[in-house]
Amino acid sequence: MKKPPLKIDKDKKLPQFDMPVDFLVYDDIRAEILKYYTSFPCKIDACVLCYVERGNLKASVNLWDFEVKEHDFAIVLAGSFFQIHEVSDDLKVSFCGFSSSFLRRVNYWKLMSGIIPEVVKKPFFTLPAEMGEIYSTMFSMMTTASIMPDIFMTEGIAKSVMSIIIESLSNGLSTGVLKSERHSSRELEVAGEFMQLAYSNYREEHKISFYAKEANLTLSHFCNVINSATGMTPQEVIKNLIIMDAKSQLKGTDESVVKIAASLGFPTPTTFNRYFKTYTGMTPLEYRKK
Repeated sequence: MKKPPLKIDKDKKLPQFDMPVDFLVYDDIRAEILKYYTSFPCKIDACVLCYVERGNLKASVNLWDFEVKEHDFAIVLAGSFFQIHEVSDDLKVSFCGFSSSFLRRVNYWKLMSGIIPEVVKKPFFTLPAEMGEIYSTMFSMMTTASIMPDIFMTEGIAKSVMSIIIESLSNGLSTGVLKSERHSSRELEVAGEFMQLAYSNYREEHKISFYAKEANLTLSHFCNVINSATGMTPQEVIKNLIIMDAKSQLKGTDESVVKIAASLGFPTPTTFNRYFKTYTGMTPLEYRKK
């Protein structure tokens, strides 16, 4: 049985990236497709789960740089900023993606809660070859099954696929098959709640006190918990989201710096310029012209 072709609009380079359907899966993504995403950061509104069958790529997720290699399983959380820097010519990736509208309907953050702190620190897991083969087979099977979307690509099946992947990775962490730092269940819960709040509110709420209050913790205790669980301070998480959003808008839209500053919650363009230059070494206009 033939698998369906993957249709990519190669002329459409937008900073917002979502899935055209609730659930999309394909088992043969090559370097030539991914190279279209190297121009500037893209905001990923979908959740993307992918297994590297062969080759390697270098990418940034929320300003942190990573190299993903053969047998790595990568997760890009919805709301992340993502940019590919370098792709090997022999790259082959299997992936599944879940649209933002689907994620809102299935309690996505609860499904992901067991691995969110791990993914925030490092958005990929290095798998034993035999575990990778199982995911490879799963992606191949689902790709073939997608020629009958009304039967095999329903919301219930999509949720089940996400649950199987996330729970199996979580089991790999808990059994020691996958390497991990151990955290208390409360740390994981607080970190998961914070990441959900951060992705939803970073444009309006820059102060960490807001997030500590929502978590019903003192500011110092909240900061310690987030740092322990994710390897970053809450300030770094918010800063990363703001800077990547700014870069995405500066390179991917024609919006003025004044409008971009306002969209990111800065009272004046001067404040935004100072903030952006502090963390990038250049003004927003200098970055846009770069």
